[in-house]
Amino acid sequence: MNTINALKIFNESYDDQYGINEIDLEIIHEIIPIIENTRDNSKPQVGDIVQFTNRSGEYHAYAHIESVTNDSVYICEKPYVPFVEAVQNGEKIKTSTSGGAWFYIPQEIRFVGMAKKAFKAWGHNGPCANGAIQFDAEVSVWEYTIGEHKYTTKTHDKFVVYNSEDDKDTEYNYLVSKGPHRHTAFKTKEEYERWLKTFNGIETAGYDSRNTIVWTYKQKYTSIPLEDYLSLENSVIDSELWNGKHYECKRVVESLTITTYMPYMNERIEVEKN
Repeated sequence: MNTINALKIFNESYDDQYGINEIDLEIIHEIIPIIENTRDNSKPQVGDIVQFTNRSGEYHAYAHIESVTNDSVYICEKPYVPFVEAVQNGEKIKTSTSGGAWFYIPQEIRFVGMAKKAFKAWGHNGPCANGAIQFDAEVSVWEYTIGEHKYTTKTHDKFVVYNSEDDKDTEYNYLVSKGPHRHTAFKTKEEYERWLKTFNGIETAGYDSRNTIVWTYKQKYTSIPLEDYLSLENSVIDSELWNGKHYECKRVVESLTITTYMPYMNERIEVEKN
């Protein structure tokens, strides 16, 4: 980001409202060297990245280090872009971010390498609505895992399956959630077990007696033109339920990822399902 035009690419909304100028460029040219010159590959620093796996096996590739003490590091596993400012006469940086969850982890963690990371700083208008400029700086990357895991979301998808057979208010006996969001649902055990088989699902103990945790291969979905779909090779033909109808799909397995391909909506091939 050596020019105003380069900075504008990252800050279109700010530029539309305030107009990026030389002062904004000076601000980031002052703070970026401080960030990059305070890195230390023998010890985590404020602003570094942690590739973090929590005790539930959930992997976060860009956890943020907010503070460092003599024996611990305070991190946010899913941060927003952090604000940054220089402190101690430019010898250190201070960051402020929101997000969650937050953890204290040991300071002795494994160094992985270096990577670009996004930061924010107040622009020439000072603290105000939409008044921050965003830029990249190179920081150290570390790795830490709480506990031992056979499966994690780095390599697999994680679902919580709720058995609702005793719930008279729904016709669906298996409700599947991914994180805070509902993913899918099945009326019968046969449908649920077919989903498990399709995505190499493994059932493990749930959070309580009412649910089960399921780990599957990574699942990706993509729509492509019908011509490309018909010529797709090395795939397995299957069907996918979409808005109450079953449509033909093709699934491609690569390592631990299963990609489901379907034609665009107006070209999809409806199939009969017994």
